[in-house]
Amino acid sequence: MSEELTGRRGIVTGGGGGIGLGVARAMIEAGARVALLDREGDGLQRGVEELGDRAIAVTADVTDPAQVGAAVERVRSELGGLDFVVNCAGVRYEASFLDHDLDMWRKTLDVNVIGSFLCSQAAARVMLEAGGGKIVNIASFAGELALRNRVAYCASKAAVIGLTKATALELAEHGINCNAIAPGVTETPLTAHYFQDEERRAAVVSNIPSGHWAMPPDIAGPIVFLCSAAADYVHGVTLFVDGGWVAGKGY
Repeated sequence: MSEELTGRRGIVTGGGGGIGLGVARAMIEAGARVALLDREGDGLQRGVEELGDRAIAVTADVTDPAQVGAAVERVRSELGGLDFVVNCAGVRYEASFLDHDLDMWRKTLDVNVIGSFLCSQAAARVMLEAGGGKIVNIASFAGELALRNRVAYCASKAAVIGLTKATALELAEHGINCNAIAPGVTETPLTAHYFQDEERRAAVVSNIPSGHWAMPPDIAGPIVFLCSAAADYVHGVTLFVDGGWVAGKGY
């Protein structure tokens, strides 16, 4: 086990599965104690059973200020403090621009943007008392490059990039770092079916200079770095972890 995060305590939202669970696993392997925060109790319980006694489960809706506030207070009490929050909770809905459902548009913005804001704000208030901390938002390469049939998702992830910069600007003087990771195409249990279609697999790989899509550990490693002392002078950065997809959009 590495020791970058020994003694640190934090929250990973969306921790019941996918990238969130992978991030929580990496944080624990780096020495941290982690609260998995998610709406789904069953997924959370399975995650805690898998990760062991360095993880706790916290059920909350990231779009509800009261639930977020209560969750942060519980984590501070049970873990003895709060040193980082990683905002992995997110939704993605596929529909054409002309057919996009307004309720799903609002839900996408609520979870991906407002949820990240609320969790960051509640965590930052605790971090201020302790003299500092780390916030990491999950953006996406879709916040930089448009993807077809994902207008709300692209807009929300572009907003997360802006949120990250604005948060960093205000909190840096208080010793709180806010940065973002922008993953490329990543295989998780929820997206695994995308890669079962040979045509789609070939289209994805053709856009990735590294020649393969990501798995959760590929995303988790950079997040460990951003939550460690090695990133104390890194503020407001969005790090694209996409196998070179965005960089490769030249000709």
